[in-house]
Amino acid sequence: MNKDHDASVSEHERKILDHYDSMTKSFYLQWNPDHFHLGLFEPGECPRHNESPKESEGLARALERMIDFVVAPAGVDASHHVVDAGCGVGGTAIHLARTRNCRVTGINLSKQHLEIADNKIHSAGLADLISLEYADCCRRLPFADASIDTVVSIESPRHYGDRRKFLQEAYRILKPGGKIVVSDWMVSESLTAAQYENYIRPLCHIWAMKNLERQSGYSRLLHEAGFKITEFEGFNGKEYDNLRILMHNYHSLILLILGGIRLPRIITLGKMTRSLCEVWLNGYLVIKRFCAMKAADGTSKSGHTSVCLELKPKL
Repeated sequence: MNKDHDASVSEHERKILDHYDSMTKSFYLQWNPDHFHLGLFEPGECPRHNESPKESEGLARALERMIDFVVAPAGVDASHHVVDAGCGVGGTAIHLARTRNCRVTGINLSKQHLEIADNKIHSAGLADLISLEYADCCRRLPFADASIDTVVSIESPRHYGDRRKFLQEAYRILKPGGKIVVSDWMVSESLTAAQYENYIRPLCHIWAMKNLERQSGYSRLLHEAGFKITEFEGFNGKEYDNLRILMHNYHSLILLILGGIRLPRIITLGKMTRSLCEVWLNGYLVIKRFCAMKAADGTSKSGHTSVCLELKPKL
C-alpha cells in the first residue's frame, strides 16, 4: 500500500486514499482498466456470466456512453478547457480529449491514480491536450477565478467530505455561463432516518464515503453556491445492468470464500459488493446526473429543478 500521502490530508481523506490504494488493482482495474464509474447500457451489452467485466466490450461501450450522456448538456467542444474533478486513472479525460479535441485538466488526491493516468495519457499521445494536478477537490481547485469552461465529475463527489466547498470552488473557477456536469450516487428522497442508519451508513463506511446526498440536498447546495440547475434526472433504467454485473461478481466471491479462499481483500470485496447490491436492489440508492450553470453575468440566480421518477430495479 502506498503510504506516501500528503501529511495535511484529513482523516476522511486518508480513508479514501487507503481505500483506493488497497482496492485499485484488485477491484477497480478489474471492473475496467480505464473507468471506475458505472455504465449506461443498451440491450445486449451486459457481460455474460462467464465474461470478465474487464474484458467486456459491451461494458467498455457503456462506460463511454455514460461519459457522453453526462457531459452532453455542457456542449463541450475544442474551444473548452475542462476540469475533470476526481479524474481516476484518466479515462474520462482521455475520452473527452479524443472525442471533443478539448483541453482537459484532471484533478486527483490519489498519487497512485495520477501516475497511472499520466502513463495512459502519454501512451495515447494526448499529453498536449491533457494535464494532471494533485489537489483536494473539497479544499481548493488550483485554477484562477472565472478561467474554466466546464467542470466534469463522474461519481467522484460521493467520496467528498465537503460537497458544499467543492461546488463553491467549481462556481468560482467557472467562466460566466460555464457549466458543471456531475453524476453521482444519491439516496432516495423517501428514505427514512432509520433506513439511512441501517443501510446507507454501513455502505458509506465500506466504500470510504462520509455520507450521501438526496437530490434535494444537492439542489440546495447548488443554489447556495450560485448555480442555476438546468437538468437533474436519472438514467431511465439503463444503469441497472451494472447491478446485474455486481450481483454476479458477489456470487463468484462467495463461491471463492466458501471454497476456502478467505484472503482479507476477497472478504472486503464481498462486503463492498453485498452492501452496494443490497441498497440498490431495495431502491434506497439512486444514480442521477445534473447540469448547472453559472449565470452569464456571474451573479447568483435561482433555477428550477426538473423532477425525475425514481425507478426501483426489477431484476
